[in-house]
Amino acid sequence: MPGLNAALALLPSPARLRNAVADLLLAAAERVSRPSPEAGPAALAPLPQDGGPTQDAAKGVALSRLAWADRLWGEGCLLPGGMAEIHRLSGLLPLSPATTVLLLGRDAGGAAGSLIAQRGAWVAVHQRDPVLRERMAARLRPYGRRATVLPWDPACPAFRPGYHHHALALEALDGADPAALSMALAAALKPGAQLVMLEVVQGEHPGPAPLLERWMALEGRAVPPRRRLAEAALQRAGFQLHVAEDTAPRHAAAIIESWSRMIAGLREAGAPALRAGAAGLVAEAELWLLRHRLMASGALGFLRWHATLRR
Repeated sequence: MPGLNAALALLPSPARLRNAVADLLLAAAERVSRPSPEAGPAALAPLPQDGGPTQDAAKGVALSRLAWADRLWGEGCLLPGGMAEIHRLSGLLPLSPATTVLLLGRDAGGAAGSLIAQRGAWVAVHQRDPVLRERMAARLRPYGRRATVLPWDPACPAFRPGYHHHALALEALDGADPAALSMALAAALKPGAQLVMLEVVQGEHPGPAPLLERWMALEGRAVPPRRRLAEAALQRAGFQLHVAEDTAPRHAAAIIESWSRMIAGLREAGAPALRAGAAGLVAEAELWLLRHRLMASGALGFLRWHATLRR
């Protein structure tokens, strides 16, 4: 794939890593047989663009990466597994048109829209990233007052006190102290509220420091918390943990499946179409390759907790 290889040559990373990204994409494409029934329409969406000369370069690549995420995981989704994973997680919460859910973390409107459309819930979205916040506000506008999109600061988390019936946190600990966020969530929830939290944590086997540092730079995040620290913080805040599930195998399998499906479509589209969004594609490819490798090696873990607020 000449267009992809040319774009990979521009990456500010070691040659072996660039080659590994290319190998992942090309090898994954060889394993494609047929699209998953959960693939949705994203594979048929127009190819993303990296933005023109009048657009801020960083924002242009950010928007391009969001567009690639739409193709990979489904419109508005930022998690491997897409809407199926969102349904699996949110299905644990007893939502209804009479409940309000606090949503934090990795979402571009897909999870929030699903909670409203499928479960009828009122959703208070708190998004730290201004580009994502703008995108989410546009996507959720058709739901009117059932969706609110607000900023939040992971360094000083605070939400409307005692207001929300339940909470869904998708990698919300990025940049936040586990103790501070746990206390803020507890303060925002009603007694008996349920919390589902999905989070990257440090693994049992430390990986190569350069790979971990590169992944954190691409994600724009700090060192993930330790599992025991995160769980202790939730318990001290008043949450009773019911389930702690290692979702890393499912997460890793979804990464390969979605990249395989998308690369098959890109091969059909051809190199000229691919070049238009190559910078965003390469950034996404390297990020997900590194995440997959770090999880497979045990350097990173991926946990799902289900808890109830005791007080």
